[in-house]
Amino acid sequence: MNRIIPMSLMIFLIMPINLLAQNGAYADFAIRSQNADVVEDILAEGNDFYVKLPDSYWNRAIIVKISNKFQTDYRTWWNGEEMLAVKVYRTNKQNKKGYTYRINTSAKFIEYWADDELILHLERTNPN
Repeated sequence: MNRIIPMSLMIFLIMPINLLAQNGAYADFAIRSQNADVVEDILAEGNDFYVKLPDSYWNRAIIVKISNKFQTDYRTWWNGEEMLAVKVYRTNKQNKKGYTYRINTSAKFIEYWADDELILHLERTNPN
């Protein structure tokens, strides 16, 4: 009987970790906020990020901001701007139809905006 209680507790502690590990998109990130009506999926491959959006958002301006502090001190992208506009794959290129073009960042916070609305805010929980 003494082994049943610790084993049950161990299952509850391990289960969330296994669920996270099954989907690499969330393994190193916490979702601070997400508009579930807009963001269908998140795909992270190392420092490369893709966000799947419904086709009604494919023609909208999707803006990505990155920072190392919560919603402040935004970093600049390769173009010198704090905001990077990304498009959505409309063909099945790289099997990512409906996903935003790849962004690559090691920032702690990643924000996706559409029509001046924050649709996704990620926080890196496992620094590189």
